[in-house]
Amino acid sequence: MIQDLANGFITALEPINVLMIFVGTVLGLFAGALPGLSSPMAIVVLLPLTYTMNALPALLVMIGVYVGTKLGGSFAAILLRTPGTPGAACTALDGFPMAEQGKAGLALGYATLGSTAGGVFGWILAIIFIPLLSTVAVKSSNADIALVGIMGLFMVSAFVRGSMLRGLIGVFLGLLISTVGLDKIDASERLTFGSIDLLSGVPFAAALTGFFGIAVVLSDVKLIGRKETMITDRVNMALPRLRDMLARWRAMLTGALFGTGVGAIPGVGAEGATWVAYASIKGQSKRPDNFGKGEPDGIVAPEAANNATTGGTMVPMLTLGIPGDGSTAVILGAFILHGIEPGVLLMQTSSELVYGMLAGLLISTVFMFLIALLAVRVFIYMLQQDRSWLFPIVLVLACMGAFATMGSAFPVYVAIILGVVGFLMEKVGFPVVTVVLGVILGPIIEENIRLALVLSGDDWGTFYATWPRTFLLAVIVGLLSWEVWRIARRDTPRMGSNNDQPIGD
Repeated sequence: MIQDLANGFITALEPINVLMIFVGTVLGLFAGALPGLSSPMAIVVLLPLTYTMNALPALLVMIGVYVGTKLGGSFAAILLRTPGTPGAACTALDGFPMAEQGKAGLALGYATLGSTAGGVFGWILAIIFIPLLSTVAVKSSNADIALVGIMGLFMVSAFVRGSMLRGLIGVFLGLLISTVGLDKIDASERLTFGSIDLLSGVPFAAALTGFFGIAVVLSDVKLIGRKETMITDRVNMALPRLRDMLARWRAMLTGALFGTGVGAIPGVGAEGATWVAYASIKGQSKRPDNFGKGEPDGIVAPEAANNATTGGTMVPMLTLGIPGDGSTAVILGAFILHGIEPGVLLMQTSSELVYGMLAGLLISTVFMFLIALLAVRVFIYMLQQDRSWLFPIVLVLACMGAFATMGSAFPVYVAIILGVVGFLMEKVGFPVVTVVLGVILGPIIEENIRLALVLSGDDWGTFYATWPRTFLLAVIVGLLSWEVWRIARRDTPRMGSNNDQPIGD
């Protein structure tokens, strides 16, 4: 593993790859710092620019964006009290009060160091667990791969915001989209409605740009003409003294552990990890009343968790082909667009690519720290501008990306339609990441289910023939049972409620 990782760093440090990491990190910091933009949207916008690249540089620029947005979101949270990303919402609780006390630069310093420490910690755990899990995963059969994919769908549905039922509806919509086109085994047409353009299926890039690009712009139209008022426009990055930062070791460690652990759970991501880390460090504190008033631990812990999730989400993505959040879902889509099939065989078929990405993850974390330290004034200037001027650029790039997939206007129409669908889904609380996950994993699950049945002579018992498969089925049944129990408990009338009143009272 050490030799493979060393080769990964040698590859990642090639000039073109370093340039892609740097550019991605810069763009990520800007995208995260501007409320209304997001990491998935920024990655989607970059997709058309990576079509002609080799796979590794294309993926490294996306990793740079992914890492950069984590810290970028805290800039807006601290200076505007408006989180640039969902994962930075927790940072605003103590970051903004510290800025109100005239310590905005120090708050940014704590956030930057906390994010860097969390990112490095998450990277260390990722390089430890990814090879170990891949060693086990590579021995999987078709039935195992299918069950892992199904379990991933149920886990994402269970842990994304909202109810599991809504998550499953999104997943099934994504699975339905993935079945459009010619059947890969018997070449029969499915859901094409006589359209020649749909014979090859719904264009994958169009689905990504629609759900993560156009839908986001439609959601943020209300921001047009709106400028934020900063707590102060005179901010210089002020890193805390080494002694003060070392005194926050418990907050850094707590955030990093929760960020990596919770980030590895598909569907949770940084949004859940930061709040868990914040609640934990507040519970451990001897001065819990200080939280919410500018407590440094209240900045360090969630920021460490926020960036540690970058390592955590890489574990299921690179070993099982299951994204941990929206950004890794888009990165998985980039795998497919570059002809690389994600999943349990990825380490075996593309180990050089995996280790190059892992090396790029650490390099991007270092770039993130240096860029934030040296260019804080640029970010502050951008925060003061009306960000709606970016929306036409996003729409144009999204449509260009869709057009480039087939060289016709058909994918553009698909992207617009799915963008409107994604916008309406988000309006009523259906997370679009579940739809995208269904689109990504649908073909993999279907192909492996059918191959498993062919190899077993159409014996469905093959899906519980070994103890690992039985365990995977138990997890799936457990998640379903948990959701049914939650619904039943919520709908059961409580003793003493109005529903318990005798008739006539």
